[in-house]
Amino acid sequence: MKREGQELNEFTKLLDLKAKGNAKVQTHWVEVVEVDWNTKTMTAKGLTDDLEFYDVLLGLRSFYKKPKVGAKCLIGLILNNEAATFLIEAEAVDELFIEVGTSTFKIDANGFLVKRDNETLKKVLNDLIVELNKIIVIQGTSINVPAMNAIKQRLNTVLT
Repeated sequence: MKREGQELNEFTKLLDLKAKGNAKVQTHWVEVVEVDWNTKTMTAKGLTDDLEFYDVLLGLRSFYKKPKVGAKCLIGLILNNEAATFLIEAEAVDELFIEVGTSTFKIDANGFLVKRDNETLKKVLNDLIVELNKIIVIQGTSINVPAMNAIKQRLNTVLT
């Protein structure tokens, strides 16, 4: 966490310099060599010069992209400093992660995670279906429990 804060501070300072017109942001096309999702960084290799870029930031706390290894990406360099690099865009990603306050949205190959505090959309909808299945109708047509359970299973294939 401490390293993340230092990187964020450095990144903010460099962006401030850019905003003041004192620094130019350069871009490079690269190929992803390795992704460290725990530290939210990647290693990449320049497409034209094979120059390696280490610790390329994949986002800044609220939004992260996890590019696929081998994907082509556009990265930015601030002050022509290869140690101050960040991901701008990727042609293919394995995961997207967005956090706003206590709300989280994640999408990956397994589906979507929509979470607020300790509640997930999947759990809330599953609990709703369980309670709906308990409805007993005295007169008329009762709830179709097998159909509701089928909907629950479909829901569980979309949400994680």
